[in-house]
Amino acid sequence: MTGARDLIKNAGGWAMARMHSGLSYRNCIFVLAHMRCGSTALSNIICSRGDVNGYGETHVRYDGQGALGRLALNHMRRNRWNRGAAYHFDKILHSRHDGAAPPAFFESRAIFMLREPEPTIRSISKLYVDLGRKEYATYEAAGAYFAARLDALAVLWDRFPPAGRIGITHSELIADPDRALAEISARFSFDPPLANSYTSPKASRYGGGGDPMESGKHNRIEPALLRPALPLEDLGLSAELTGKVLKSYENLRNRFAAE
Repeated sequence: MTGARDLIKNAGGWAMARMHSGLSYRNCIFVLAHMRCGSTALSNIICSRGDVNGYGETHVRYDGQGALGRLALNHMRRNRWNRGAAYHFDKILHSRHDGAAPPAFFESRAIFMLREPEPTIRSISKLYVDLGRKEYATYEAAGAYFAARLDALAVLWDRFPPAGRIGITHSELIADPDRALAEISARFSFDPPLANSYTSPKASRYGGGGDPMESGKHNRIEPALLRPALPLEDLGLSAELTGKVLKSYENLRNRFAAE
């Protein structure tokens, strides 16, 4: 049944991509990130614009032009589609969705996001415990996901031209959201610029579209002072995984800083 459903979805995606000339990777905005990094708040801000189709994470696998048709169909099913919109949005948090991205994918606008390891791993684990799901409920499983995802993001970063990418950390977004949004707007020439205001789409709060716990409670990013990250060793990860997490984090963080 799943195979037949996938065939139908793929066929529909190809048909949609062929019918709609505006479905181009050049018209896409992607947030490329990992879980629990503030990506839902940023996605809500972008998707609140009238010139953007989107609601959050669609779980589309980007493997060719047909993926854009599947993206559009997801937006339509959730009433987040305007045929005249200039941009099409998605948030990607798992490498199974962007690991086979075609060359045209890198013609899009990409906002990379990164958060410090210790609070991220704690937050991922807590979310899965609260949801009653086992996949990343332990620190070890959450840490393994974090390291692997950051390694994949570093590879993607290198494939984008500098003009098509920007790196934002969680602390930068939370400490001074207006400045972070201004930097994104300037990099991609958004007119009007991104504003720190949003209405959380219903589709971002269920079915894996975004943060099911907090997304609907806010309508802007409130500037805040973040607690300093605790030592990663406090999580009790294996020595090998601790080393991988730190190496992966520094690798991607250094790419952001070099830009």
